[in-house]
Amino acid sequence: MDELQKAREQINEIDEQMAELFQKRMQAVESVIAFKKQHGMPVLDASREEEVIAKNTAKLKDETYKEFYHMFIRDVMRISRSYQKSVLYHDIVGYAGTAGAFSNLAAKRLFPDAVQQAYPGFEDIFQAVVNDEIRYGIIPFENSYTGEVGEVLDLLLEYDVHITSLYDMPIRQNLLGIKGSSLKDIRQIYSKDQAISQCYQFLRGRDIETVSYPNTALAAQYVAQQNDKTKAAIASKETAELFGLEILEEDIQTSEDNTTRFIVISKEIRNKGNRFNLLFTLPHSAGSLASVIQIIAEGSFNMESIKSRSLKKQPWKYYFYVEIVGNPFAEKECRLLKDLKEVCEEVRLLGCYDKESRDDI
Repeated sequence: MDELQKAREQINEIDEQMAELFQKRMQAVESVIAFKKQHGMPVLDASREEEVIAKNTAKLKDETYKEFYHMFIRDVMRISRSYQKSVLYHDIVGYAGTAGAFSNLAAKRLFPDAVQQAYPGFEDIFQAVVNDEIRYGIIPFENSYTGEVGEVLDLLLEYDVHITSLYDMPIRQNLLGIKGSSLKDIRQIYSKDQAISQCYQFLRGRDIETVSYPNTALAAQYVAQQNDKTKAAIASKETAELFGLEILEEDIQTSEDNTTRFIVISKEIRNKGNRFNLLFTLPHSAGSLASVIQIIAEGSFNMESIKSRSLKKQPWKYYFYVEIVGNPFAEKECRLLKDLKEVCEEVRLLGCYDKESRDDI
């Protein structure tokens, strides 16, 4: 047996011992998780972590390895934090806005038994998913009347998350005011910009200023706090009840079929479904997009949606989003992905999910 083989066998023995010790360490971490959950403590205790790193590094006798052991023990602590988060935040669902927002209503319908966590904006939800603070995030993706939420497409490109399901929710917009107010009193209306756009027909021709707000529920909350008869909000009936507002006008959305499609994002990707979506970029050359469409068509795939957005850091270049019928983990679909990678600069499998009609709303 040569020296290299001997060294490798020794490493294998050590790795086996380390695997057993790693398991024991993680089992001890589970006791820490239980204590933190019971006492409402955060995952990260920075002072404790630095203390453990310093104490263990000091035990190293050979200075040659000190820098690398320091890196190793930091990784061990990072893995421990990640595991703690995966357990502590396993049943938490995040949404943008505040209680009563349409995203909150969608979250309750999709995950009725889960803990609901509000975040200020869409990117905060993406960050929370990536950082294991929540397992799922509920994000409005597009509206049947006003189209896609471009910001969300950009965030899907930027963050390493996956779409695990879609949910179409009929949206009924209402004009909400404080008690005792009426439509003739209103001079300013507050709401999410998309909600305002969805009510264009109702608002047209009225001498009323519209003011964009981060979301419909926050707009309603603001109107309730101001207690001013001249101010109103566009939001849901549930929001009116939540903040003690009166419904001045019901169903003011322009389209009777006004529906918002929500996506559920997660770090995990489902391994089966009847739909999948891709993000891809192309060389800046004639016919590049046509090549992609041709490959999809030649494979007899039904492409249900295609959208394009500009790349923020690359002027005059674009990325594309497509939704295709099929399961990306099946043999035929795997060949499609392989063929697309040959003509695209980058192809990313964004999600896999079942798309079906919902009659329970």
